[in-house]
Amino acid sequence: MTGNGYRTTYDYVELTVERREDQWCLILKDSMHGETVEHEDRFETPAEARDAALPFAQHHIFIQHNDTVPMRTTLSWSEY
Repeated sequence: MTGNGYRTTYDYVELTVERREDQWCLILKDSMHGETVEHEDRFETPAEARDAALPFAQHHIFIQHNDTVPMRTTLSWSEY
């Protein structure tokens, strides 16, 4: 991989998958509420972290903030 990780957006949150040492972290940045939240798990591959991103974002939006979750069920990732 030539970049540092992967990035996408889902509604008003930005999701980032980045390598830290020998594992991958999933980070959610919520610009509406001024929050940054890291997923509690670490992942062996970036694909595993990206697979966890949609449920993580949906939980944050719907459960944490009681906002309506968009109907979109796919994420389009960009390498950075």
